[in-house]
Amino acid sequence: MTPHVTCIAHTINLASQKAFQVKDAARVLSRVRRIVTFFHHSPKATEILRQNQLLLGLPSHKLIQNVCTRWNSSYDMLDRFLEQQPAVFASLMSREVRRGEDVNTLTEEDLAAVEAIVKLMKPVKVATALLCEEDNPTLSMVAPVQAKLKKHFKPLNDELHIITEMKVKFLEDFNKRYQGLQDTLHVASALDPRFKMLSFIDEDKTRDQIYLDTLSEALTLHEKTTEDRQKESEKGPTQRNPFPGEYSPHNKNETSADDGLPPKKMKALDQMFSDIVETSAPLRSYRDLAKDEVWKYRNRDALPLDGDVFLWWRDQLDLPMLSSLAKIYLCIPATGVPSERVFSTAGDIVTAQRSLIKEEHVDQLIFLKTNLK
Repeated sequence: MTPHVTCIAHTINLASQKAFQVKDAARVLSRVRRIVTFFHHSPKATEILRQNQLLLGLPSHKLIQNVCTRWNSSYDMLDRFLEQQPAVFASLMSREVRRGEDVNTLTEEDLAAVEAIVKLMKPVKVATALLCEEDNPTLSMVAPVQAKLKKHFKPLNDELHIITEMKVKFLEDFNKRYQGLQDTLHVASALDPRFKMLSFIDEDKTRDQIYLDTLSEALTLHEKTTEDRQKESEKGPTQRNPFPGEYSPHNKNETSADDGLPPKKMKALDQMFSDIVETSAPLRSYRDLAKDEVWKYRNRDALPLDGDVFLWWRDQLDLPMLSSLAKIYLCIPATGVPSERVFSTAGDIVTAQRSLIKEEHVDQLIFLKTNLK
């Protein structure tokens, strides 16, 4: 049965939303949102904020309003608020801004919590950006991303209580995803030349076991392919009339070795040394050949992170079994973001003003928009 692999970007989004739903985190988020909303609704306060940015030498960036359904917008709002904090507080304390003191309800503990939350969620933001920006985010990226995030969200003793609660909530939701799929994820990462060292796994025994599983799957795939070819060959070639001069058992004009003709004369070299030289080496088992492939693959240099995985495997002509297995695993996408982006492109193309556009033209425009660099 083919396993069902969920979108890693959606999984991270769900776990991050659980973390932001912690009571203290939601309270801090609400207070920052209140300040940001005030500046968005007050042109006068926005102008004073711009003047204070110039005086304090801060970037002229607007405050960001978060969206409840997107956790990364909450991170962006907090991160931008920290960047503009001196200008924001100076603007709220200005006499020209009414209700500024009522809006600013943040305490020093709240500011410390905002800084800690931004620091906590920054690797999650980087992982999300990586998965969305990658042209071909394949299944091999899921296990390394999982390992990095689980290690980062491991609770520590000397941290704020709000951070500990957020870590616990994040891991509770994140750990229940991909249950029963870890072996599949590890094999996919092992077949990716960028992650083939499996450095995100601490124990050497676990790495060796992953490659044993990879070896077993490569053998199973090869045996299945061989059986399919044998079944095809048992059906026999399609009968056809022989070409002029071509041998056929039904062609009585042709002669064979059974017609009494002498066999070809043995070469002098064969006559001299045939008794002491083996003409053919003993056949090796497929398992030995697969072991050699795994050994060669593990001892080769890893591909740089910006390298093309598919082009790398195309050049590995001496690894036929692993190449066939890699085609199966590395074609599985890690996230549905690229396909969702295509649907968004279709929505931008087919509008009310272009409702009569033909289907084939829609397909052509989407293809050009998605593939034309």
